[in-house]
Parts: sequence; structure tokens; C-alpha cells
Amino acid sequence: MNLFERLTNWWHARQRAIDMEILWPECCRQASDLDSAKAAFAMHAFNDPAWQHLGDKGIFMIIDSLQCPKGSFAGGSGAKT
Repeated sequence: MNLFERLTNWWHARQRAIDMEILWPECCRQASDLDSAKAAFAMHAFNDPAWQHLGDKGIFMIIDSLQCPKGSFAGGSGAKT
């Protein structure tokens, strides 16, 4: 692996971590349920080179395992689906 590939891998990992820290909680806050939050996050992930780097299967696996913090859904119900 050359230096450019290493830097690209590092940068993509950093971008994904920022998405998980900032974008995912915001998707949960604005969604009415877990499925809606995952759908919103998937729209971003499948169109972002940092996520595309993982391939479709990798993106699906990560999104499938996501859970929203309790009480984060729109309306404050916090119910999980």
C-alpha cells in the first residue's frame, strides 16, 4: 500500500467517524423511528466516497447494527423499532 492509499484510508475512516458522531445522532433526532433514521443515514452513506470505500455489504452491516440513543426520536418517544 502506497502513501496515497494510506492517507485516503485514514481520511475516509476519519470522515466516517465524524458522520457517526454528528450525522447519525441528528438523523435519530429528526426521524420518527429507527427505520427512518437508518434510511436517512443510508442516503448519505451510499453517496459518500468515504462510505463507498467499504462497499455495499460493509455499509449494510454498519447501518443494520445502528441504534439510536433513547429519547432521540422526533416527538421524544424514544421507542425503538
